[in-house]
Parts: sequence; C-alpha cells; structure tokens
Amino acid sequence: MMHHHPQFLLPRLHSPSSSSSSEAVDMDPRVWGRLPQPLVDRVLACLPTPSFLRLRAACRRFCNLIYSSPFLHSHLLLSPHLPFFAFAVPSAGYLLLLDPTRPEAPSWSRLPLPLPAAPGAGHQAFSPAAASAGLLAFLSDASGHKTLLLANPITRLLAPLPLCPTARLSPTVGLAAGPTSFIAVIAGDDLVSPFAVKNISADTFVADAASVPPSGFWAPSSILPRLSSLDPRAGMAFASGRFYCMSSSPFAVLVFDVATNVWSKVQPPMRRFLRSPALVEFGGGREREARVALVSAVEKSRLSVPRSVRVWTLRGGSNGGSGAWTEMARMPPDVHAQFAAAEGGRGFECAAHGDFVVLAPRGPAIPVLVFDSRRDEWRWAPPCPYPPYAGGIAAGGAGFRVFAYEPRLATPAIGLLDATAPAAFLHGMQG
Repeated sequence: MMHHHPQFLLPRLHSPSSSSSSEAVDMDPRVWGRLPQPLVDRVLACLPTPSFLRLRAACRRFCNLIYSSPFLHSHLLLSPHLPFFAFAVPSAGYLLLLDPTRPEAPSWSRLPLPLPAAPGAGHQAFSPAAASAGLLAFLSDASGHKTLLLANPITRLLAPLPLCPTARLSPTVGLAAGPTSFIAVIAGDDLVSPFAVKNISADTFVADAASVPPSGFWAPSSILPRLSSLDPRAGMAFASGRFYCMSSSPFAVLVFDVATNVWSKVQPPMRRFLRSPALVEFGGGREREARVALVSAVEKSRLSVPRSVRVWTLRGGSNGGSGAWTEMARMPPDVHAQFAAAEGGRGFECAAHGDFVVLAPRGPAIPVLVFDSRRDEWRWAPPCPYPPYAGGIAAGGAGFRVFAYEPRLATPAIGLLDATAPAAFLHGMQG
C-alpha cells in the first residue's frame, strides 16, 4: 500500500555539479517519439533516483510517474543501489548527501527534509535517530513517552508510530526496513522517576504487511543486560535478524534477537584500548547480506601496537560470548596522522553503506574520510560546497549525525502506517 499526494511538489536534489559537469545530449525525436510508452517507462524505471528527479522536468507525464504505483514498483526493483551517506544537522532543514562512488568529481548534494527547520508554536522538536531502506527516523526530543516519525525525504511522506509505551529520556534507536515490513527498537534511558534514568529495557515496534494488524504493534518490552550503558549517538546496526549496539564502561556489544525478544552480550576485540567505537552495517544491498562491523580508534601504550583506526567484522553466532571478530582493514599511518590531527581527540561519527565506510571528525573545518573496501583505499572526500558547511560538516553546528541512506522513490513500508504529508510540515520547504 502506497500513499501519495500529487498536490505537493517533490524536492530536488540540489547539486553544484548537476548543471556544469553534464553535457547536453540531443535525442532524435523520430526515434524517441516512436518508442512504445511501456518501453519508455521501463527505461525510466532503471534510472537512479537523482537522475529521475532531474528528468521529471522534461514533461508532465514524466513528472506524474511518481504517482503511478506500477512505475514505483518497477523503479524499486530495477533502479541501481546507491550507497549514499546522509549528514543531518538537527538545526538544518535539509540533508547533505555524499556519493562516495565518485571520488574524482564533486559528489555532494542537498535534499530538503520533510520536517520544520525549527520548532514553533504547536510543533514538537525532533532529531534524526536512524535510517534504513530510504527511510529516516526522527525521535521527539521531549522526555517521556517518545514519538518516532518515519519519513521519506524524496516523497515527503511522514508516518508517526504510536507512542512508545515506556517513558524515556534519550534512548538509542534502531531501524530495519524492508519492502513490506519494518522493525524499530527504542532502548535504554528508562525514566524510573522524574529525576532518574536507568538502562533497563527496550521497546520494539513491528509492522508487516503479512501480519495482523499490518499497521504494526509494540511487542512486550525486552530486558537489557545488566550494567548496560548506551550512547544514543552511536545508534544501532542490523544484520541477520539482530540489532547490535555498543555499551560502554566497559565496552561491550549488546545483541538483540528480534525473533526471541532477548538481549545478549558479545565481547569486542581489544576492548580495553578502544576509543570512539561504532557498530555499522557493512556490505548488504539487494543481493548481499549485511554484516556487522566495528570501527574504532585503537590507543595502546605498547610501542609494538601503534595507534590506528581499525575495522573488524563479526562472524559466527550471537549467544553469550560467541562469535569471532576478524580485522579487515587498518588505516595507513600517514592517513591516520592526518586524521588524528583533525579529530583532536573529540571523537568522530561513522557509518557504513555497501562497500564504503565514512568517518567524520567532530571538529570544525574538517573534511570527511572515506574507506573503499573494494580497493582497500582510504581517501578524503571533496569538501562540502554548501555554506556554512564548506569548512567541514561540524562547522554547521554541533550534534550532526551521519547515516547510511539510499534515496528511494518508493518506500512501501511507510504505507503500513498512516503516511501523510501535512501542510504544516511542508510549509516553507524548498521544492
């Protein structure tokens, strides 16, 4: 089930290079005009989402294809997978998208968000919390029974989940979406009193077109392992039916099995020497299963183990302490020297998408570092051209987050909820 609203304009992916770097190609109307319309639609369905959004201006019919369920279904199946990264600043009204597959050309674009740029009268403040399969999740900032909003920035559809059954302060959020289902987890920071919080439980919302009701439900709360200490900025990773998140003091990996509604612990590698560890979903895509990876700075006093940033993948089970970590990459010394000087001990944001990992230091005037696992290559991304972020993502404001994000025209999972595009949210947005 898909909800669409033709009365609202779709946003553009603003790119500084979209008009200057591409050369116009003349199409022979004697050929193009004679092609059967189903064939033309099939060709358009194979376009990447940014290309289709630019092509919509060609004619009214192309523009209206966004409201055709058969076309959206074809586009969901045929369009190429885009391993983009979305940088979200709570105070900004747009996302900054990085395409890591184009290292030689400017690869930044800007996408308006279907949320108010600043809270006003009657508006609840929301912050970006998670992303999956073209959807972004925004969590209400106010303490208490949280509201989680799912949004597709391309179609500007919004869908609120029912209120979280447990009152919380600043919980950690996980999201895993598929074509006809999604799972959301809100964990930790239980408000045990108006003045105290504890990491006691997690709430899980499950929606599936094949279940009853298809609009979803909150499953019974699950109990976190003892002495859990969650960081909401670290988020969660999802692979093989399980959510993974970091616990600190001491470091441990918490594993939530959705099918059994049970949490367990896995010990991370070199846990006494980790700094700014982050769990990410590595690999994945439409044809491969995602793996959980740990990205962390390593600071060990022994000279035989120099300081570095390493990437491990987890293989094996998830019960108790089972599972084996395998180091798959280590930042070269020269790159690490530059990265460490830029990061300055302030920590970094990290995300993985497909074969790419991005690391964004939290200091101002700092570019973004990209690791391409296919080439075993570390490289600095081109500077972001949009002010005030031209000097670095963190220059635009504190509290930025980075997510693995694939721009999609169709996100059928959001249709399981009451997806709407209220004018109050869309007022003032760029179109």
